[in-house]
Amino acid sequence: MIRIEHLNKTYPVAGRPLLALDDINLDIGQGEIYGLIGRSGAGKSSLLRTLNLLERPDSGRILVDGEDITRLDAAGLRRYRRQVGMVFQHFNLLGSQTVAANIRLPLELAGELDRAAIDRRIDELLDWVGLTERRDHYPAQLSGGQKQRVGIARALANRPRLLLCDEATSALDPQTTRSILTLLLEINRRLGLTVVLVSHEIQVVQTLCDRIAVLEAGRVVEQGRTADLLLKPAHAATRSLVAESGLIAEPPPDLALPSAGLLRLTFTGAHTYQPLLASVARTLDIAFNIVQGQVGRIKDTPYGQLIVAVEGHGTALGAARRAFQSQGIHCEELA
Repeated sequence: MIRIEHLNKTYPVAGRPLLALDDINLDIGQGEIYGLIGRSGAGKSSLLRTLNLLERPDSGRILVDGEDITRLDAAGLRRYRRQVGMVFQHFNLLGSQTVAANIRLPLELAGELDRAAIDRRIDELLDWVGLTERRDHYPAQLSGGQKQRVGIARALANRPRLLLCDEATSALDPQTTRSILTLLLEINRRLGLTVVLVSHEIQVVQTLCDRIAVLEAGRVVEQGRTADLLLKPAHAATRSLVAESGLIAEPPPDLALPSAGLLRLTFTGAHTYQPLLASVARTLDIAFNIVQGQVGRIKDTPYGQLIVAVEGHGTALGAARRAFQSQGIHCEELA
C-alpha cells in the first residue's frame, strides 16, 4: 500500500540544517500493522507525520496505492487526508466538546453525511470502542484509556484506509495499554485497516506489529518481521532496545560453570512446543543444564528461549550447536 523511496527531511536548528530523516526506504503492505521503533530523537514521529504530510519531506517520494502524495495539490491533499486517521499520544480532544461532538467534528468537516447519518455513525463508533454510555461526557470526566478510545473513534470516523498512531499508549498505565492494544488489533482485523505506529515500547510492537523498522539517527538500520528482529537483532540499536525490554533470555550474572559452555537457543512457531532439547541430548549423549528460559508470543508467533550449559565444553558444545542448527533452531554461543 505504501512505498517510501529515498526520503529526506531536515530542520533548521541554530541556523544550521539538522538531518532528521536520512534516505528512508520502506514498503508497507495493505492491511499490515507496521511499527517504527527507536529511541527519542531517532526520527520515528517525523517519518510518521510525512505519511499525511503534516511534515513535508525535502526530497524523495511517498507512494500510496501508486500515487505520490508529495505531488498532490491542495484539493488532492484534503481528499487524501480524509482517508488517513491519526491517533495522538496525548489524545488531542477538544475539552469544551462532548465525546459525541469530538467524533462529530471530522464528519462535519468532510461534509459527506447528513445529520442523521452522522448520528448513526457516532453511535456505531461508540459501540465499537465501548463508550456508548459516555456519549455526552466531556474529556475531563474520562480516564486516560477512555480519552484514547474517543481519539481512536474520531480517527475512524471517515472510514480511513490508513491509521497512524503516534505513541498511542505511552501516556497510559500497563493495564489500560493492554486494552488499547487489543482494541487496535480488533480494528485492524475487523476492517482490514493498514496501521503504522510509532513506539519506543517493545511490548507494543511485540503485541501488535507484523513487521517493524528500527530507526537510529534518522536512518532505518534494520527492518523485517517482528519476531525475527526482536529475537535475533543484528544492529546494535535493536540489540540495545531488546536487551532493556527483557525479551531475550540472558544468563544470570552470578552464573559460574567452569566446565561447561553456554548456548542460547531460540525456538519459534511449531518448534516452540517440540522436545528438541531432549532429542539432541539423547542423540549426542550430551548432558544439558537449563540455566534460564522463557516462552511467549510475538504477535501470532509463539516463541521460546533457553540458555543451556553444555557439559564437556569444546567438542560437545560444537556438536550440540550443529545439531540444533540442523533442526532450524537459532543457536548462539555465549561462552
